Amino acid sequence: MNKIEELERKSIGKLLMQYSIPTVLSLLVNSLYTVVDRIFIGNIPEVGALALTGVGRTMPIITLIIALAALISMGASTNISIKLGEGKKEEAENTAGNAITLSVILGFIITLLFLIFQNQILDWLGIQGEILFYAKEFITIVMLGTVFNILGFALPFIVRSDGNPTFSAVITITGCILNICLDALFIRVLHMGIKGAAIATVLAQFVTVVLGLSYFIKGHSSLGLTKVNFKLYPVTVKAMLLIGFVPFSNQLSISIAQVVSNYSLNLYGGELAIGAMTVISSIASLFLMPVYGIAQGCQPIIGFNYARKRYDRAMKTLMLAAVCSASILTAGTVIAWIFPEFTVGLFTHDSRLMDIAVTGIKKYTVLLPLATIPTFGSGFMMLTGKPKIAGLLNISRQSVILAFTIFLLPRAIGQDGLWLAQPITDLLTSVITIMLFIKMYAHILHKQSHHI
Repeated sequence: MNKIEELERKSIGKLLMQYSIPTVLSLLVNSLYTVVDRIFIGNIPEVGALALTGVGRTMPIITLIIALAALISMGASTNISIKLGEGKKEEAENTAGNAITLSVILGFIITLLFLIFQNQILDWLGIQGEILFYAKEFITIVMLGTVFNILGFALPFIVRSDGNPTFSAVITITGCILNICLDALFIRVLHMGIKGAAIATVLAQFVTVVLGLSYFIKGHSSLGLTKVNFKLYPVTVKAMLLIGFVPFSNQLSISIAQVVSNYSLNLYGGELAIGAMTVISSIASLFLMPVYGIAQGCQPIIGFNYARKRYDRAMKTLMLAAVCSASILTAGTVIAWIFPEFTVGLFTHDSRLMDIAVTGIKKYTVLLPLATIPTFGSGFMMLTGKPKIAGLLNISRQSVILAFTIFLLPRAIGQDGLWLAQPITDLLTSVITIMLFIKMYAHILHKQSHHI
């Protein structure tokens, strides 16, 4: 059975597993980069809580780098797949080469700008006092490796679009395992502190880049890259950036929300509240990454069947994916509520930070399963010819609704508003998503109701 027949005839459950599991594993491994760093940093003797807060303060910068990496990598990988599908191998090779060139150029520019305006950027983010030392020590080293960060993000996507998801996974997993080992070596054995965590991250990303480039250099790729492919072509770059703009916008909106969040956290909870949110968001990400993986995995199934007017299969895929994801997030909520001391204790043993984070995680995760609705609702809209509405919904969720909620809610109810801002945002965006979905797909929902 070829791919087209599979998408049209194979059971939805088997298809969903087939397409989702590799993506879920990839996203989980990528998430572990950040989570493992934070676990080691938070457990640095005597200064772990301050160091963890320093890292939390720099997250808007790191998220911005991820946004730029997504702009290139997702735009490039999609274009490569399209061009290969159309039999335009030369254009696919140009896209891959241009993505690598653009990653290098952008990485150097970002590093240079940061080094020039470092003090102004950290001051604008409100990083001052005792936290400044830890934040500066960590982010300076990470920013020196920006080229490896962006390339290390992009190359696995390009390798996957070349038709080798296995090697793509190997690249990512190798980088993650190396990061864990180096964290243990630099922090636990050599006692290098937060600087060791940053160096471990950069070295792991460097190895990821070496492995990714070796795939093309050693001729394993179906794309034969030569010097001419690395020359930037305006048409190729434009096509790449147009597709990558949506994931870039999503990440950028998260960065904006993080800036506002850190301001409110510091204002109403102090620096330790930022450290607590760093811990809470890390724990939540371990449950959210599988959901995002399922959301990406179901895209080709929904897109294909919707285009073929097989609305029953498209809707069935959406429902099954959403139910599976809601179950994962429900399990996450239960774990957060029953074992808060254990989950938070992985990151810190500081009693003050523990108390704040344990209280916060219960409130933060209370409506976590609702995150399924905007995630899959906007994804379905994106795949069915409504990208502007989907993009607007995604961007407004973080940079508008969450930013305003976390800014205003603590003014009304105090520190609890810091932790309840996310669940209230999920509730509001879920209601908006459901209303838009019913309005836009009423004709399909009506037909489906007659088949039940």
